[in-house]
Amino acid sequence: MRILLANTRHYRQGGDSTYTFGLAEALRGAGHEVGFFAMAGSRNEPDPNEDLFVSYIDFRELNRHKSVSTGLRVLRRSIFSSEAEEKFTKLVERFRPDVVHLQNIHAHLTPSIVFAASRIGVPVVWTLHDYKLMCPNSHFRLDESGELCEACRPGRYHWAVVNRCKKDSLLASGMAAIEAYAHWARGLRDRVRCFLSPSQFLASKLLEHGWPGDRVRHVPNFIDAGPALAPRGAGSHFLFVGKLEELKGIDTLLDAAERAKNAPILLVGPCDDPGVRDRLGRLPANVRYLGTKTKEQIAELLADARALVAPSIWYENQPMVILEAFAAGVPVIGSRLGGIPELVADGERGVLAAPGSAHELADAIRLLQKDGARAVSMGQAARDYVTRNHSVAAHLEAIGDIYRHVTDPVTQQHAVAG
Repeated sequence: MRILLANTRHYRQGGDSTYTFGLAEALRGAGHEVGFFAMAGSRNEPDPNEDLFVSYIDFRELNRHKSVSTGLRVLRRSIFSSEAEEKFTKLVERFRPDVVHLQNIHAHLTPSIVFAASRIGVPVVWTLHDYKLMCPNSHFRLDESGELCEACRPGRYHWAVVNRCKKDSLLASGMAAIEAYAHWARGLRDRVRCFLSPSQFLASKLLEHGWPGDRVRHVPNFIDAGPALAPRGAGSHFLFVGKLEELKGIDTLLDAAERAKNAPILLVGPCDDPGVRDRLGRLPANVRYLGTKTKEQIAELLADARALVAPSIWYENQPMVILEAFAAGVPVIGSRLGGIPELVADGERGVLAAPGSAHELADAIRLLQKDGARAVSMGQAARDYVTRNHSVAAHLEAIGDIYRHVTDPVTQQHAVAG
């Protein structure tokens, strides 16, 4: 088959990009041809079709210089991009895919490419990495208060404005609501043959919000765990890997570090949050910020980690970093929220703590700091689990079944009739 993968970033940063490149490698290994559609950018990996990538736009920079004109520019680009539609159409004509497989496309590529694929007649499947199709703010959370919120339902996105969910701003929240209404009114959901959910949690939310059950599939993320590991020790430090921001629970972790003073904690990842950067300048003595690291450097840090810490305060889907820790034989201390408990069986493959509770998080860190043997046992269980349930072969089999289903002539006739 010829599969066209669409994802905003064409470089390795974040779970969506990690998954996209990993899937491309696995599909090619199985004999399929793979192409990419993405946003142009200096950090991108080289690609033969990069001349048809959509032009670069920096929403963060535009938001620093708020005005009516920049607001309109953001709104026009984030809802429907005629440039993306035109270039995507040309790429489909050039590459001639059997299936278009979407990843994270909102705002930069926009769902305009879904309508283009539908018009051309190429079936679309979509792996969801967040909750954007259900929540105008993407993560079921009010930015200012931090409260979880599921007020918005299909056709009722005005609650985003009522609650000022995005940045506590009427303008930002209004734009998010307009985007959601526009895609709902144009029938975006009905143009996609199958929605793939890495976690059972996200799949359940889709069904709660009215998605048809026959178009929702639970397909867990995968990882190549590699050959069997040599017996490992308990590890010398606790490790956080990810974007250093409020959603990821970094404030909770730093508060917990002040309670668990004997536990060495290493922080790895980018930081664009001014408040978090301020805290990085006055870290507790047992915490070190290492900045961003390469995949190989992170693997080295995991090899000597007692546990990975994932203290998110939002509905995480299925974090790739947890699978990477499990593959390395490292247990995880995670939040009891969203898709994390599906992976981190409490007391078996790690320890769960209440989201936002520095007290419980510190207790979990101290528990594994004192009991190295327990950490090793949990790490072995985590490794066994990920090799059984998140293998490349199992993922390719599931994805292949879905590709064959959506390209079957009978299925396509039903989709057109619907």
